[in-house]
Amino acid sequence: MDNKPGRPKGSRKKKMSKGEVEDLINKSLDRVLTEHLSYTEYINWIVTEYKVSSNQANVYWLRTWSVLKEKYSLEREQLVTKHLRKYWEIYDLSLQKDDLSNARMVLGDISKLLGMNEPEALDIQQELKIRFKFGIDDKDEGQEG
Repeated sequence: MDNKPGRPKGSRKKKMSKGEVEDLINKSLDRVLTEHLSYTEYINWIVTEYKVSSNQANVYWLRTWSVLKEKYSLEREQLVTKHLRKYWEIYDLSLQKDDLSNARMVLGDISKLLGMNEPEALDIQQELKIRFKFGIDDKDEGQEG
């Protein structure tokens, strides 16, 4: 029996082509987004539907989520840019109409959108010495013992 490296022992199933894998990932994206599949539900679906091992199903799960993260991070950047452009248009219009209160509010919204108003974590480290006296003077401490 001549098994290829990386294939399960005794596996006679034909390996998926790159196109088939891409199709599976696209179906996975659609199913995860529309049905909100959990990890366990996804693995069970892939194993039963495509007759792959749970380890291989895990690989597809990770790949599906990396595609999702990449896609939505790009879309998020585009949305932020689009919102910024609109905010600046509103700001310019407010200044033209001498509506300074609206212009100020727009600047506040822009800073929120960019995360500029988020408080940064302060790293405050202090050395603190506390001395307690329990009715004993410092002079008496050295004489005891």
